[in-house]
Amino acid sequence: MTARMELSFRTELDAFEWVFVVLTLVLAGIHLYLGLFAAFVPPERASQFVLVALALFLGPLVYVTSYWRPVLYLLGVAFTLYLGVIWLLGGMEYTSVGVATGVVATTFVLISVYLFLREESRLDQG
Repeated sequence: MTARMELSFRTELDAFEWVFVVLTLVLAGIHLYLGLFAAFVPPERASQFVLVALALFLGPLVYVTSYWRPVLYLLGVAFTLYLGVIWLLGGMEYTSVGVATGVVATTFVLISVYLFLREESRLDQG
């Protein structure tokens, strides 16, 4: 017999959770800007930024549902670190936007790790 998961939505977020959602949306917005509006991004690379933005927009959509699991914080951290490494190894193109994105991404990683640890400790306690 398999358990069936019912879709439900979070109705309340605390300050840390709101910061997490906002940072995710800011990162998505930066990548969407780079993919759709930044004149300095070559058209053949624009779709990469749009795909990253769509992946980041998916996070908050899942976050407010019952499908969210604490391990997804770590998936977001890994994805963000991956993007940072790609930027560094790619010659740090678009330096000013890259540094600004790095500041947002670093804050995102820190808050995500904090929320993961908080959720896990709550699950361990009971």
